[in-house]
Amino acid sequence: MTASTSKAASCDGCLKKFLSKNKLFQHLALNSDGCLSPDEYAEYLRNPRHFEKVSVLYGYIPGTDYQRSRIPDEACGIEGGQHAAWLLTQAIDRVCRGINSKVDEIFDISWSSEKAAAFKINRSYGTLSRNSNAAHQDEYTGAITEMLCTKTSPLFFDFTDDDDKKDNDDSKNEHHKEKVTVWVQTVNQELDQLLSNFEKQAKKQTQRNRLAMPNGWSPGQIRVFGRLSIPQNKFNPETDATHRRVDYCMPADLLYVSAEKDGNITTSETAVQMKVKTMQEFFDKMINFPPGNKPARAYLNAGTGRRQEDDYQEAPAARDKYRPSIRPDDDTLTYLYNMKKVMQSFTTQVEEFDQHDLGAVLEKRFSETKRNKQTEKKEPKNKKSRRQKQDSTTQTKKSKDEGTEEASGSTTLPAKKFLRRKRFHNFSPNVLAHDYLAYRRLDRIYHRATLRLDSTTEDGSTSDTQSSSRPFVVFSLTGDIFLYQQARRVIGLLIAILRGCIDIDILDCVFDEKYAHLVSSPLAPSLGLMQGESTYTTWEGRLGMILTARRTPFSKGFNDDDIVTSVEKWEESVLKKVAEGWYLDGTTANGQLNAETNWLEYVLHPWAQKARVELDNYRRWKAGELQSSLPPLDSIDTSVPEIYTKCLYLLREADAQGAWPDTTAQRQLVMLSTPKDESQTKNLTAARMAAKTNNSESRSCAYSFKEGEGGASGSFSVGIMPDRSSQPKGNLLFPQLVKAAFELEIALFPDREPSSTIAINRNAQFRPHKDKGAGAGQSTSLIVAMGNYVGGELMVEGERKDIRYNALEFNGWKQRHWVLPFKGERYSLVWFTPKGCEGMRGIDIDFDSLSKEE
Repeated sequence: MTASTSKAASCDGCLKKFLSKNKLFQHLALNSDGCLSPDEYAEYLRNPRHFEKVSVLYGYIPGTDYQRSRIPDEACGIEGGQHAAWLLTQAIDRVCRGINSKVDEIFDISWSSEKAAAFKINRSYGTLSRNSNAAHQDEYTGAITEMLCTKTSPLFFDFTDDDDKKDNDDSKNEHHKEKVTVWVQTVNQELDQLLSNFEKQAKKQTQRNRLAMPNGWSPGQIRVFGRLSIPQNKFNPETDATHRRVDYCMPADLLYVSAEKDGNITTSETAVQMKVKTMQEFFDKMINFPPGNKPARAYLNAGTGRRQEDDYQEAPAARDKYRPSIRPDDDTLTYLYNMKKVMQSFTTQVEEFDQHDLGAVLEKRFSETKRNKQTEKKEPKNKKSRRQKQDSTTQTKKSKDEGTEEASGSTTLPAKKFLRRKRFHNFSPNVLAHDYLAYRRLDRIYHRATLRLDSTTEDGSTSDTQSSSRPFVVFSLTGDIFLYQQARRVIGLLIAILRGCIDIDILDCVFDEKYAHLVSSPLAPSLGLMQGESTYTTWEGRLGMILTARRTPFSKGFNDDDIVTSVEKWEESVLKKVAEGWYLDGTTANGQLNAETNWLEYVLHPWAQKARVELDNYRRWKAGELQSSLPPLDSIDTSVPEIYTKCLYLLREADAQGAWPDTTAQRQLVMLSTPKDESQTKNLTAARMAAKTNNSESRSCAYSFKEGEGGASGSFSVGIMPDRSSQPKGNLLFPQLVKAAFELEIALFPDREPSSTIAINRNAQFRPHKDKGAGAGQSTSLIVAMGNYVGGELMVEGERKDIRYNALEFNGWKQRHWVLPFKGERYSLVWFTPKGCEGMRGIDIDFDSLSKEE
């Protein structure tokens, strides 16, 4: 085919010209004039130049080896989301090229971190577009549904023109559906063939180690449900998702606690427990219902296999012999209601708008700006022009009305509300409170399903390892983006509160952005987590198609009844396999799951002991008692070790001169300081906006803060920076101090490679952070503090370090660290070598020439 820059195109076979590529493709597909044979036409479609962008709806389950709490050294099978996406794209490519895995080329199924890093694909739960590990998918987790976008050969072309737009619509749609169905079946067959290679690999390993294949071993599973052609290349399934849902399936045992047998030391008064005496009684009261929007749609019709609109009263009680009644009793309903109230405490809430609340103003402004941008993109130019005129008229009228109200003495304004997001920095190790991605929306947590496993085996006998009386509950979380480990830590903290391991006001502590400490939540096992579904509300309107598997009267999309039914059946099978995965580590003599007891013993209870101490500190901080609990200044030894005398003298001299340099907004963002005028105190949202501008006006004077928690603050860098054209001004201001500081490093650590750069801090209390900016990729840091102060210890990943005249090496680029509250005079020096300064030594700077320039 030869195509010009216009829409016209010509056929290479007969040289006939066509008004559009659409007509040319029709000409080729119908083999008119004998231009292309069917084989030639198929080969024509396989040419990458003719590929189209498609979205593929699929789901996957990790292999059995990756569901265990201890992953074997020679584990094989599907590892997680990135691995599943890679296998899917390989299968699609092989189908596109007409390769048969049974007889054609050998395929390398090996997977490694190098392959994972090199593989680039846009998918619903990927991180390619954000280029950040903050929202990385949790390891070894599956997905009920996920969307992936790639390019492959087209199955057909839409030959409809304006003249015949209404002709044969039904027959065309049916023809399209048949081709997609065949393609989906072919890809699934190719995936099954690829996954069978894992079984061969596992058998070889067991034979080599003289072991037997474990019962029930599986390489995992990938299932494709549908395919759509995406006409707009801008669509990105990762960044364009408006909502995401993740599910967590776990044994109901984790929700029940027995005071006599539980290893928990104390039980909180805010615990949520059902009024039962035994765990079996608790099990009996948990009624089965499958996943879905309506728990009433719980039973399958034997004839059609479709869900019916049966309610609890109409459903046959004999379906579950372990269920005492169809409708939950009052005690159970009260328990579920109280559990729901705890779940709501985690979610973002709609609040009354306060124009004096800077955070609320910025949040409201952000939402309105985003909404206006979306409206402008959708509106035609003529409609947009009319709306702007109407807005101008409305604004003029509004100003007059407000002037009239003011004259009459009325100040009543219409009430506004806004959705206040929360900071989830305590729910992920990859973000901190000041990071933009930490500020997230968690819309809802709800009880999605309760299921039980069938304890009968294939031969009709009863299994000893699986009890059909044990219920498994499925909790679902919906939000905008889920951070790495966020969902698992939310579930872990929810379990801790329900069991009474910690009081419910721990939520105030973990979400309080003003509390400059890390209070990490307990991490639930990865086994139970599944990516549920991503929705694309905005793009469904733009593309004119349904992008999620749901029943809705629309002509195009994944709303086909066969696709939705397949997804529903797949979800039920996935939940069953996840529930079975909890048995992989075996059970105790009394029937408890080892995976459950190990998590309680080694994760939850140790976390609870530390969390109670941190919660007590938070309560004292909230009451203003934490600062006053510090020892008096006269209780410390004010003598200075000789090695620090010169450096401390020069630091005090620089401070006394009032010449301490201003702090950049980027660095001030991670420092806790109170302005002398407290009305100018910025929350993290405002501080981040100032850091984003990063101009001279956003810099903070070290003397504009008052003494308080952390005291007045100031921080600047000296030495050599990666951008040699712009060296630190501190070199010129304090050449003798810079020289003395580099000499101090050599005196403290003679065997350490001398650093190129030093961060000098005055009375600075830092929030939890990792060093970045010019220090990104830096070497191991060396830090020491000097002066007469109490408190002010350095916390490194939760470990307290006293660095007063006691130098410490740590990895400031990778390890989260912060400073505890202090009183008094506190200086600190941090030596490091930024990326780009390797081999450069700050001690080699010509300080004599700097002194002359001064």
